[in-house]
Amino acid sequence: MVSASLAVTPLLVTLNDKILKIGCRPDKPREFDAIESRDNPVIIAGFGRVGQVVARILRTQKIPFTALEANFEQVDFVRKYGNQIYFGDASRLDLLHAAGADRAKIFVLAIDDVEASLKTAQMVKTHYPHLKIYARSRNRMHSYQLLDLGVTVLMRETFLSSLELARDVLVGLGQTTAEADEIARRFRIHDEQLLDRQRAVRHDEEQLIATARQARDELERLFEQDRTAVKQEDKA
Repeated sequence: MVSASLAVTPLLVTLNDKILKIGCRPDKPREFDAIESRDNPVIIAGFGRVGQVVARILRTQKIPFTALEANFEQVDFVRKYGNQIYFGDASRLDLLHAAGADRAKIFVLAIDDVEASLKTAQMVKTHYPHLKIYARSRNRMHSYQLLDLGVTVLMRETFLSSLELARDVLVGLGQTTAEADEIARRFRIHDEQLLDRQRAVRHDEEQLIATARQARDELERLFEQDRTAVKQEDKA
């Protein structure tokens, strides 16, 4: 019986795998929505956290937009809350055309996936150069890649919220609101300049580290000079 069991087991495993594959065949892919032709001035690609906030603000100002989202589960979810959104891949030329990209003015690139974001940016820059792209970037490297494609207006998704949090921390430690605002403003300008400097050396890790350290020292000296100037004014 042991010998028979050993001999039959591989056959049963193979048969079981085939049965599971038959039972787990993927359903037919869901087709993209047919997009109604409109002359909306704004197209939003990606309807996650970022895209939804942009959409909500546009809606308060009665500015019409066309929203595209490539994740059908996300589409079904946001539709429950009354959002009008199309299931579609914004990197596809036919869907961009159907969404009115040739007539729109602004393209909000809020796609979460970096590769899909870059592919969409390339498509828009190539076929609809008149469209002004306002992009959300996941991180510094994503920012570099978008800049290389010619996207000049972009926001790193966690940078501004982190900056605002740091500002609140300074206020909590006794800084005045005006002082904290000015510190945050100057830090933002400095970091954006650093982003531009590091873009040129992003493929050289040693240069990246060197520029980061140099920028840190520069920033510390800058704020130290400010503190010294304030002390001298107080004495005067």
